[in-house]
Amino acid sequence: MATNDLEAARQVLADARRIVAFTGAGISTDSGIPDLAGIERILRAEPDFHGGGFTMLDPDFAQREPAVFYHLYRQTFFHPQAQPNAAHRFLAQLARQGLLAGIVTMNIDGLHQRAGSQHVIEYWGDMRLNRCVQCQRCYDWDLAVHQPVPHCPICGGLVLPDFVLRRLAAYSDAEWAGEHLLQSADAILIIGTQRQAASFPDGTPKIVVNQRAQPVRGRDTVMLTGNAAEICRQLATNLTDDQVQAPMS
Repeated sequence: MATNDLEAARQVLADARRIVAFTGAGISTDSGIPDLAGIERILRAEPDFHGGGFTMLDPDFAQREPAVFYHLYRQTFFHPQAQPNAAHRFLAQLARQGLLAGIVTMNIDGLHQRAGSQHVIEYWGDMRLNRCVQCQRCYDWDLAVHQPVPHCPICGGLVLPDFVLRRLAAYSDAEWAGEHLLQSADAILIIGTQRQAASFPDGTPKIVVNQRAQPVRGRDTVMLTGNAAEICRQLATNLTDDQVQAPMS
């Protein structure tokens, strides 16, 4: 990451009054939650499982092999002990300063809210929402925290994450709200996602933070390649709130 790119990104933030963030799995890797590439590596290392992430998240597989599903789920998506990292805290600080209009996220880990962000649009919902496959009652993730394979205490049915039961379908109202919010931004901060910068509103200044470099078009996009938490720490040096820099207690 070149120093001039970092300064260009800081200038984009300094000039903006309505920033919108769009985040993906890469923002949460420093919190101990693997990204899509990490999930695939975990699944390939399992000798008794033959398939990728989409196989594991198929509700038919989860209901047919619930013990295997939850064994894999706990290694990949399910990390209730995870804490926000510097990137989550940086976005929360921008919101406290009145600069961040909201966050649109593809993540289901809830770490933006734990960091203090309040306006978060979740395309796939939150892994805290789980449902019984028989009676459709909803449960928090506490059942999965305390039971290796959680079952409904009312009817005894298997309880699965709602996003799995929806076959990974995004919420249409969340997608509409997210795209509307992005259209309203005067700067977009894109962190840890494979979605290309060119798919965001044309002409709006963009900062892309990603572990891997992405092709960018036009002069309105700054590419910052590297660890998201570390880059956000550096972007935060112009801010005054020590919470962005300080580790979580």
